[in-house]
Amino acid sequence: PAILYNLGERHAAGLPYTRTGDIVIAVNPYRWMEGLYGDATKGRYADHYIHSRGDGGGGEEGERPPPHVYEISSAAYVGLARNGTDQSVLVSGESGAGKTETVKIMMNH
Repeated sequence: PAILYNLGERHAAGLPYTRTGDIVIAVNPYRWMEGLYGDATKGRYADHYIHSRGDGGGGEEGERPPPHVYEISSAAYVGLARNGTDQSVLVSGESGAGKTETVKIMMNH
């Protein structure tokens, strides 16, 4: 119940992504959210997860950015490019939940 409550509260606040451990949960807002996928947002996650300390484990001295699909794509990039390990990302959900759009957004990052 606590996870569902948290997902509902974040969705109502216009925050489609929620982090639980290493997992990012997306709740489809069924609308395009201006600024959520812009260049500034891409750069923020790349700076924090890719261009920072060099280990992909969280960035500079600033706070960890809020949960986002770019967090997952950044971690996969670090694992592949920097660490040389094969990567996979599991995207799961109901039909029409936005899986294809999420993967497109992630691949564009």
